[in-house]
Amino acid sequence: MKSKGFNSKESWNWIIVSLVVFVILMILVMYLPNISEIDGNILHSIRLALSPYPSYIPAVISEFGRYQHMLWPQIAAGSVLISHQKYVKTFLLIFFTQATFIATDFIKDFVCRTRPCGDNYPGFSFPSGHSSTTMCFYGILIYLVLHYVRSEVWRYFLVGLFGLFILMVGISRLWLGVHYLSDVIAGMFLGFIMVNLFILTSNALSK
Repeated sequence: MKSKGFNSKESWNWIIVSLVVFVILMILVMYLPNISEIDGNILHSIRLALSPYPSYIPAVISEFGRYQHMLWPQIAAGSVLISHQKYVKTFLLIFFTQATFIATDFIKDFVCRTRPCGDNYPGFSFPSGHSSTTMCFYGILIYLVLHYVRSEVWRYFLVGLFGLFILMVGISRLWLGVHYLSDVIAGMFLGFIMVNLFILTSNALSK
């Protein structure tokens, strides 16, 4: 596997932009009284549009974003990296994925936003943990694929597959009615921050 160059300045720019968007969304959720009503109307429209399709689809997709079900993908990805002697990247991949779980739970307890489904689902709503951790883990995999996979066919296939999975997990949380759209978007931006922190740390340790 051969690495390509990467401009760290781009990662810092993405971190700043993502952080600004995330903080704005958090402030709106915490201090704008009407945001839940607006979010609720959007969520209702999304669920209405998806209602003709079988309900087991989002349930199955969403399960793969759970903490316990993301352990095997981490082991698989780590094994591939270790087989190519990418020990630092293996550690960082697992570290930032776990850090995203922890950061998301901390922010949930800080914001304390009630889920759109009320108490029918455990935990708080903002941000979406499924969206943040899926974006972090599979976003890092996309970066690694783009930089180390030589075959163009495999690069396009894997990037498309991982990107689609990130999107589908986010949609599944809306489809099930356990998150607002702002929760999912915020979760994705939080995960994207972690992706870029992985890139910066990886580049710094590789020098």
